[in-house]
Amino acid sequence: MTSSKERVAIRLDVIADIIKYLNEDEGLQEIFSRPVSKSLIIVADNNDLRIEDGGGKELTERESEKFLEVLNKAVKRYTT
Repeated sequence: MTSSKERVAIRLDVIADIIKYLNEDEGLQEIFSRPVSKSLIIVADNNDLRIEDGGGKELTERESEKFLEVLNKAVKRYTT
């Protein structure tokens, strides 16, 4: 059984690499403008850390799909 008091940790250099990757993606720049990271937030929900759009712009379904695609690539690239 997993304790609800467990902590999730990610090194800050990994977060920095992910943010850099997101900032450099031209597709995300078209959606969010530059720098992309000004439009994103990190959400901590119990044992879950997520990067989400900050709600400054209503994303279309296609924009949401593109954001998640690039975000997943970034996370896989820097956490494996």
